[in-house]
Parts: sequence; C-alpha cells; structure tokens
Amino acid sequence: MNLLHEIESFAYAHNLLPVGGRVLLAVSGGVDSIVLTHLLGQRKQAFGIIHCNFRLRGEESDGDEAFVRELAKSWDAPFWVQHFDTRKYAAENGLSIQMAARELRYRWFEVVREAHGFDCIATGHNLNDSVETALLHLVRGTGLTGLGGIPVRNRHIVRPLLFATRAAILAYAQAQRLTWREDSSNADEHYTRNALRHRVLPQLESLNPAFWENAAETLRRLRASDTNLQHLLKNLWETADETGVMRLQKSRIEALPALPDGLFDLLQPFGFTGDQVLQIVSGWQKTGQEWDTPSGYRLVMDRDVLLLTNRETQEELLPVQADDLMVRTPDGGRLLLTQTAPGAVFPTAPESALVDADILQFPLLLRRWRPGDVFQPMGMGGQHQKLQDFFTNQKLSRLEKEKIWVLENRDQHIVWIVGMRLDNRFKVRSETCKLLKLTWIKH
Repeated sequence: MNLLHEIESFAYAHNLLPVGGRVLLAVSGGVDSIVLTHLLGQRKQAFGIIHCNFRLRGEESDGDEAFVRELAKSWDAPFWVQHFDTRKYAAENGLSIQMAARELRYRWFEVVREAHGFDCIATGHNLNDSVETALLHLVRGTGLTGLGGIPVRNRHIVRPLLFATRAAILAYAQAQRLTWREDSSNADEHYTRNALRHRVLPQLESLNPAFWENAAETLRRLRASDTNLQHLLKNLWETADETGVMRLQKSRIEALPALPDGLFDLLQPFGFTGDQVLQIVSGWQKTGQEWDTPSGYRLVMDRDVLLLTNRETQEELLPVQADDLMVRTPDGGRLLLTQTAPGAVFPTAPESALVDADILQFPLLLRRWRPGDVFQPMGMGGQHQKLQDFFTNQKLSRLEKEKIWVLENRDQHIVWIVGMRLDNRFKVRSETCKLLKLTWIKH
C-alpha cells in the first residue's frame, strides 16, 4: 500500500484536508499520529500540533509531551499542550478515566481550533480503531450509528487514516525510519478495548484472511445507511417557527413500521434517552405531557403534533466553572478561558483580557448587564462607575447595549465588561502568580 497516495485519495473522497487550509493535528506520540504528521508534511499541508498530558502515567506522560514538543520543532509547527487532572475530573463527573480524557481532549481541541483559526482537527484513528469501536458498541448494545464504528468526520474532527490498518501504518513508519512512543497502557487487557484488540480480533483474522478489507466495506455501508436514514428522518421535522418551536406531525411518524426506533433516531440527537422515548410512545394519546433533557430541550405532546423547544436559547445566566475552557452564549458568542504563565504579553485588543486568577471565586456568572450595575474600570484609579454611564461614554446605541455581556465573580463583583473593559480589582499585579486569559469571540 502506498500510504501517501491512499491518504490523498481518501481525503479527497471525503473532503477531509482543505487545500490551502490549516489543520490542527492531534499528536499523542504514538505511531498513528507520528505517521499522520509525516504524511501531512509530505503533502506540504500547513499544520499545527496539539498534545494532551493527562497525568495518568507519570514520567511516561511527561516523556510523551517532551517528545511531541521536539517533533513540532522539527517541523517548525506551532505547538500547544495542556495538562489535565484527569482522575479528579472523572471522579467529579462520574466518568470512566477513558471518557473523562475524551471529554477533556475534544473540548480543548475545539477551543484552540477556534481561537487560532484552524479549518479542522485531524486525529490518527485507523481502521483497527474503528472496528474495535464497532465491536465495543455491539458488546454494550447499540444501534445503526454505533455499528458504523468511528465516523470519518464529526463536525471539525477529521480522521484521514481511517482507511488504513494498524499493520500498514506500522510498516510505513518502519520504512521511513520514524520514531514514536509506546503507550504502556495499551497492553493492559483489563481495558475492554485492549482485550478485543489482543484476543478477539486475532481470532477473527484467522477465520478470514480478508477480514480487514471486508470489515472496512461493512463499516462503510453501515455508515452510509445511517446517513441516508438520518437524512430521511430529519425531513420529518417541520421548519422551526419564529419562536424556535419545531413540530413533528404524529401522522408522519406513525407511518413508520418501527415507531419507537424511528422516534428514538429523531429525538436522540437532542438528548432524549431510550427510556423517555418508550414513555412518549406509551403516552401517545395523552395531550399535555412533557419531557426534558439536561441539554435544555423540552418535548410537549399535543393532540396531533409533537412540539420541541430549546429552553436554553432563552437562558441568559450562564455559570462558568473553574475547568471550563469555553462557554457559548445563546446569541452565538464564545468566551474562551486559557490558563497563562506569568510574564505573558498583555493583550492589546479589547476582545481579550488577562486577570489575576487567584482572586476569582468560581463559579463565575456570565450574564447580560443590568441597570444599576457598577464596576471599577481599569484606568480610573479604583473609582466606581455605573455601567449605564460607561456605555454612554462609549457612545453605544440602545441596541448595542442590549447585546453586552458581563462576567461576574461569585462575590457579585463584575470581573469584565466582556470585550470592552476589565475591572481594576481583577487586574494582574507584580505579585500575581496565576493568570487567566479571557477571550471573547462574537457571533
């Protein structure tokens, strides 16, 4: 297999790597991400490198970080690294270590991508990974989407190596005399994925020498069938009205031969569970019943129609936790929070600010400004000023003032008039040890 030729064909067929664009490359240090880096370098693709240190393997994790840092230097590529207390995050959120790492990783990747203008985030997942994922889903219970394995694209995440087996990737690395890091946890068969990798898959290969080719084609067909199904089901929803309410005529869903499964496919993207769908079906004729999701969606049963609304689009009190990397506002804005080392260059644009993180009391609150709000603007020697007067001095129109957000400390002191002016009480001082960079990206 000519891996460079194959990745060109695969990326072109799935529109994965933008010509003339910039790719944020997730590099762990393992052979997959190292080969992907080499291939993108060979095709003269502009890329930056991002790495996560999950602090799970002690010196080995630090060694991975140092290795990837040097790799970025060798390619003259911009480099970002973030340390996570993964075990603490997993415990606080009731997640497995693997799921916690996944959440932390992808959330941070998207923050960096948006902040630095990358077109996409490329990971080194391969065909073996996708087959393992499909089998894991099968073991745990899944639907058509889960049986398709790892998607080639998921919004800004792209996987240009998903066509290649691990053996082909290893052969390329050896032929090119590349060096990489081995993750010792990959040998631990206490993890279900590793047990599948080391015990089950070799047995399947022994049953059919063409196993990987057949598996790749099967996953492709399952993903295509799922895409077609989702396209057809999506068209069952009526276009949202001016208040944001979406409608689903009961008669249209009743025409499906498997109503509960079709309804689950329609509602699952909004956060509704299988149990909720069964409740909805059992109460199909009970007008006025409601079901909510943690993500803010509400489904209301009417006589002839299901009504779907998003309560969070009306919410304008947004908590900001200490481990948040990005908070989205209902109007499409994004507040980015980045830990910064002492000595960082102070932002000159009003869209960014450096604050003394030790003074912050979490959770912060991102909210609309209110009449009567007062703060201590930077540059006024600690004097107080009403926000109404500040806005008048800035010559803001009434409509412009209605769009202003403020970031509030837990003690109710305003930290930042978002995108405009920092409060003097939270400025960085000579004795400041811990800095937080705030960046506002308008819709």
